[in-house]
Amino acid sequence: MRTLLIPFQILLTALMSAGCPETSGHFTRIMDIRYASTPGVEAHLQSLDIYLPDPVPAHPMPVVIWVHGGGWAIGDKANQMQYKPALFTGVGYCFVSINYRLSPDPPTWAPDWITHPAHVQDVASAIAWVHQHIGGYGGDPSRIAVMGHSAGAHLVSLVSTDESYLGAHGLTLSVIKGTASIDCDGYDIPGHFADEPGDPIYRNAFGDDPLVWADASPVNHVAAGKGIPPHLFALRGSENRRMRTIAFADSLEAAGIATTRVVTATYSHYEVNRNIGRPGETAITPPLMRFLAEVFGTDQP
Repeated sequence: MRTLLIPFQILLTALMSAGCPETSGHFTRIMDIRYASTPGVEAHLQSLDIYLPDPVPAHPMPVVIWVHGGGWAIGDKANQMQYKPALFTGVGYCFVSINYRLSPDPPTWAPDWITHPAHVQDVASAIAWVHQHIGGYGGDPSRIAVMGHSAGAHLVSLVSTDESYLGAHGLTLSVIKGTASIDCDGYDIPGHFADEPGDPIYRNAFGDDPLVWADASPVNHVAAGKGIPPHLFALRGSENRRMRTIAFADSLEAAGIATTRVVTATYSHYEVNRNIGRPGETAITPPLMRFLAEVFGTDQP
């Protein structure tokens, strides 16, 4: 049986390499670990935070990777962390929140502005870093799930369906055991532009080329036999938004990929994210935790 000496050695290594961990009494956060170093890119934009249960379990922990939203232009890995770290570490999971390169805010459409695929390339780089290194923090690289809200939901679904991004790191889609995609309208980007021509948020992130829009749409990468993981969706918002989510979920199921659909119509776009893990919350948290337990093969409720 493994003793707790190894986790404490792990935290000491993290202390030396990533700054002093912060301890809440229930979990420890190790901040601002670099997962990539792209020339000219601010270090913070390619960094991640790791949250570990305190004490660290003796057995390897399932890993949940969180990708924030913000229209591909704003947001941070520390946003909306009121409840999530305690939720996931409280059931013995390792929780990782990542940053990624952002499109300009406000939109500028300058010749060198950050657009697709930079955002999802960073997400793939972060997943690859976690897969390679999380064992050193007590995590289980064979049990990784990805989650995201809004733009982050688009990114986790894209990296889970288009195998080229993880493939660039020598990985297959099978390294992701489950994908929770929370309240997104980016599954079919040409469809979004058909409803909202010239949407500045989407143009800022995806440019003007319809071929790029199609490539950035997760629905266009669905196929059987690729190792696409099970997906959970939160359904809310306008009819067009819901219908694009349902169409993507239907395409996954037609390819033999299981989906879980959670109706969160009483929540705003902001609330469905903020309320994940809120004590007593019943609309999104319980089905999400059941989904993760199933894809991880754990006995958590």
